Amino acid sequence: MNDLEKVLDQLVAGEEDKAKETFHNMVVQQSRDEFNKLEPQPEQDAQVQEAVNKSALRAWYDKYSKYEGQGGDVLPSGLFLGYMDSGILLDGVEIDEFTNLVKRFGGDRDEAEDKVFDEEYEKFLPITTAMREEFMKIMGTNFIDEDLCRKASQILGDDVVGFGVED
Repeated sequence: MNDLEKVLDQLVAGEEDKAKETFHNMVVQQSRDEFNKLEPQPEQDAQVQEAVNKSALRAWYDKYSKYEGQGGDVLPSGLFLGYMDSGILLDGVEIDEFTNLVKRFGGDRDEAEDKVFDEEYEKFLPITTAMREEFMKIMGTNFIDEDLCRKASQILGDDVVGFGVED
């Protein structure tokens, strides 16, 4: 089944949010595929790639900004701040999901903090996990670190992420 058929099936099933996400991922992938077909022109390629990244990152940021992270910031900003500033990676974990995870561990917040990024517990953090996976896909990597968050923050700009990012 191709992506367009998947979008249609999701719409018929009343899963509008999933359909939007599938469509968004399809458009991002098509943009990347078309970009990769272009003949190399380093300066122009860099500008096109930045525009594709900025568009995809902005859509990602807007999508997850309706959620709050543990530090009280919108979730994507919490992710960035956790890696770039506070060192508290829980800042990039959706607040209600973490509260539910703490309950799962009988109220033991320390145990929940230790387990929050274990693959076994990702199913209890669907928003956080989806946000992190989409971010890595957009950025073309399989890990998140300070440099990646700094780069994404610079691409988005201070007016979007809400804080200054040094070059």
